[in-house]
Amino acid sequence: MNMPSEGTEPPLALKALLALATAAFGVQVLLNYMGGYGYFIDEWYYIACANRLSFGYVDHPPLAPLLLKASMLIGGTSLASIRFLPALAGAATVLLTGLMARELGGRTFAQCVAALSTLGAPAVLVMCGFFSVNCFEIFFWVACTFVLLMILKRGRSELWVAFGVLMGIGLENKHTIILLAFAVGLGLLLSPARREFTRKEFWFGAGAALLILLPNIIWQIRNGWPSLEFYANATIYKNIPTPPLKGLLNLIVLQNPATLPVWGFGLGFLLVGQAGRPFRSAGLMCAALLLAQLLSQSSRPDRISGIYPTLFAAGGVAFERLWVTKKAMVLRGALLALLCAGTVALAPIALPVLSPGSLASYSQALGVVPRLEKGKTSPLPQWFADRFEWDNVVAAVKEASDGLSPEERARAAIFAPSYGHAGCLEFYGPGLGLPRVICNHNSYYLWCKGKANADVLIAMGWKPGDLRSVYARVDSVGLIRGKYAMSWRINMPVYIARQPKIPMDSIWSRIKSYG
Repeated sequence: MNMPSEGTEPPLALKALLALATAAFGVQVLLNYMGGYGYFIDEWYYIACANRLSFGYVDHPPLAPLLLKASMLIGGTSLASIRFLPALAGAATVLLTGLMARELGGRTFAQCVAALSTLGAPAVLVMCGFFSVNCFEIFFWVACTFVLLMILKRGRSELWVAFGVLMGIGLENKHTIILLAFAVGLGLLLSPARREFTRKEFWFGAGAALLILLPNIIWQIRNGWPSLEFYANATIYKNIPTPPLKGLLNLIVLQNPATLPVWGFGLGFLLVGQAGRPFRSAGLMCAALLLAQLLSQSSRPDRISGIYPTLFAAGGVAFERLWVTKKAMVLRGALLALLCAGTVALAPIALPVLSPGSLASYSQALGVVPRLEKGKTSPLPQWFADRFEWDNVVAAVKEASDGLSPEERARAAIFAPSYGHAGCLEFYGPGLGLPRVICNHNSYYLWCKGKANADVLIAMGWKPGDLRSVYARVDSVGLIRGKYAMSWRINMPVYIARQPKIPMDSIWSRIKSYG
C-alpha cells in the first residue's frame, strides 16, 4: 500500500467520519431521551445561571449559560433538550479528530483510528453526556489545535486570527483553556516555529482573543475577581493529591486503555518522527501539558482531555505509516478490533446503560470508581452518582415546608447547601409551592447577597450549633436519604429554624462558599 507523496493531500474519508460522528451523537441523544439517570448536579446550577444571564459567574464565564438558554427556549428543560448541544459537541469533536489525522498526512485508516479513539474515550463520552462547560471546552481545544496544525503545515499565518477568535470564545466558555494557549506558546518557542511570534497575524489573533474575553474581565473586576478565589479554593479544598504514577493510570483509564498505543505512538510521531517534523511544536505542546498534569498531582485527569484527540490523530498516522504492506492489513484490523472492544467494555462506566446496582458491581469489578474530589465517595463513578437522589431532596424539603403554617411559609426561605440543591429546589419549587431558595455557594452567594434574611428557615447542610447562633429555635424535621448519591449528600439532616437572633445578611460574607 503506497503512502501519499509529499505535497499530495490525502483523500478525505468523509463517509466513515460522518458515520462515527453520527454514532457519537445518536447514542447520547437516545440515552438522554430515555432518561440518562436524571439531571446531573451541575445541570441544576446551569439552568439557574441560564435564567440569570450575565457577563460572568463565580465559577465560569458566560457562554455555556447563554447556549443553554437558547436550548431551553427552543426545546424546554427536558434532558433531551439541554443535552442536545453537548451531544453535538461530542460529534463535532469526533469529526475534527479525523480531520486532524488528514491534516497530519493520514489516509482513511488513520482518520478512522483517530475518530474511533475519540469516540471510545470515556472522558469524551462522559463530558458530552450532560450539560456543562466541559463538553464545549474539549471541542474548543480540538478546534484550536486543528487550526494550529493548518498553520504549521501550510504556513498560513493569517489563520492565527481564526485561532485567536476560537481561543477567545473558548475563554468565554471556561478559563482553563488558557493552559492550551500557554502550551502552544511554549511549543512554538522551543521549535523552529518560533518564527510565528514575528508575524503580525499572531498578535492580531492574541488581540482578538483578549477582546472577546473583555466583557468577562470587566465583570470580574466589578465583582472582585471571584473566579480567582474559586480556582484557588478548588485547588486547596477540592482536588485530591495524586502521585504521578496513579495520575498516569487515571489518564490511561479515562482515555480508554485500548487507545494507549495510539496516543503513545502519536506522541512519538509528533516529537521525534521524521514525518512529524512540521508539527514538532504541537508535540511539545502535548508533552508539556502531560508533564504538567502529572507533576501537578491533581485528581482531575479530565483537565487536559482536549489534547488527546491530537495524539489520537498523530497515532493513527503513525500506525498507518508503519503498516504499509498488504500483510499489515491483519494488524490494522486487529487495532480497530481492539479499539472497538475497549469502547464496548468501558461504555457502561461512561454511558447510562446499566441499572444502578449493575453499574456499581461492574465499576467495582473493573476497579474504575475514581475519587475526583475530597470527601466524596459513592459505589458509582461520581459523574453518575451526582445524578441520583434529587427526588429525595425535594421530598424532604416538601415535607418540611408542609409542616409550616401558611403564615410561616410566606415568611420562610430554604437554605440549600450547594448550587445543585439550590438549582433543583428552584426548578421544582414553584410547582410545589415551596418557599424561596437562598444559597451561599458560588454565584448563588452573589445572587442572594442582601436578600438572605428569613424569619423561618428550612435549612440543610448546617451544623445545629452554627444554626443556633443565628436562630433561637432549631428543630430537626427530616433526613435526606439515598443509596447511590455522593456520600456528602446522603443522610443530610433537615432543620426548621425560627426566631432569628441576627439577620442572615449580617453574616452572609462570613459564610461565603466559593469552590
